[in-house]
Amino acid sequence: MNQLLVGLLFANFVFTAAIHEGVGSEATTTESMDLSRKDRVMGAIVGVLIGDALGVGSHWYYDLDNLKKDFGPWISDYSDPQLNSSSRFADVHAYRYQQGIRAGDVSQTGQLISMLLESIADEGSYDQSDFIARLDELFETLDGTGQSGLYTDEAIRETWQHRNEGIGWDEPDVGSNAITSEAAQMNVALAALYFNDPRELGKQAYRNTTLFYHNDFAITHSIDYALIVGGLIQGVAPENIKQYIDSVDRDAIRANASYSDSKSQVKTDAIDWDSEVTSDPPHLIAKVHGQDCDIHQLLPAAYYFIHEYPDDFEKAVFAAINGGGNNMARAALTGGMSGATVGLSGIPERLVEGLNNHERIIAVAERVAALAEP
Repeated sequence: MNQLLVGLLFANFVFTAAIHEGVGSEATTTESMDLSRKDRVMGAIVGVLIGDALGVGSHWYYDLDNLKKDFGPWISDYSDPQLNSSSRFADVHAYRYQQGIRAGDVSQTGQLISMLLESIADEGSYDQSDFIARLDELFETLDGTGQSGLYTDEAIRETWQHRNEGIGWDEPDVGSNAITSEAAQMNVALAALYFNDPRELGKQAYRNTTLFYHNDFAITHSIDYALIVGGLIQGVAPENIKQYIDSVDRDAIRANASYSDSKSQVKTDAIDWDSEVTSDPPHLIAKVHGQDCDIHQLLPAAYYFIHEYPDDFEKAVFAAINGGGNNMARAALTGGMSGATVGLSGIPERLVEGLNNHERIIAVAERVAALAEP
């Protein structure tokens, strides 16, 4: 048991991928001929929003017994926030409930993802000036506290504060010093648009991430995640992620984010789980990597789930949800990758239709997919 725990803890690092040129060689890419790139793009977009919405009701339950008390032995669908939650974040649940947030609604992070997608669809590219104009409009409706809007997390609160202090969007310290994953989740929209050009994807993911973060750790790993999603959209199978990462230019990313992977290197073989490094049941891997909001706790579990369930979106995202803690972000990160792998066609219809405003989301996803076509 101790040996197993050590093995699991050794795997608790975060991928440090890089921008590359010419990925797509026969050695690194497995193209699934029955899935179109359009299907994968739309799957990534819808998947990240489904994951986010699945976690809104059961967000921030760090005690799994309390999670089961309020939601039953296994969460398997969208859920309402609890007015009288057993979570130590009961005030957040009550706030969301009082704001009218219900099963199938997205969080504020999901709102930001949707805003970025709408901007891309309307402008035909990542037009940062358009996106930040939309951000400023949203910020005018917030008061800088957690209990405003759909509930405002730390990174957005700090960015809001800096904007209200007069710091410009083009200044390096406009974002937060947090190491959370909101920008990584937003970067799914950019992976959907630029997956054919990883160098451009890295550049635009950097530009987007630095709106919300000035911490190089968060910046680097948010870019890495975008590149992984882009590779999955290209058709790289999860079991070939190691070869894909080995094929990229590992120095190029340092032009965008300077956090040295010698400080926080994900061993690429940490994602190639073998029979000796497993979690039974799988959702408890979240307890090993950590249930908190930090990106280096969330990503390893998300990577684990897409390997444990490479062809099953539903099992992957609900394993992320039932691990507790910041299950909302973990499921969103998992959903973006799993959706890119299985495509929109591989996501259960009930989860698509249970997502509020799903028809509009699918329409926007289709417009983004059309822009991404070579």
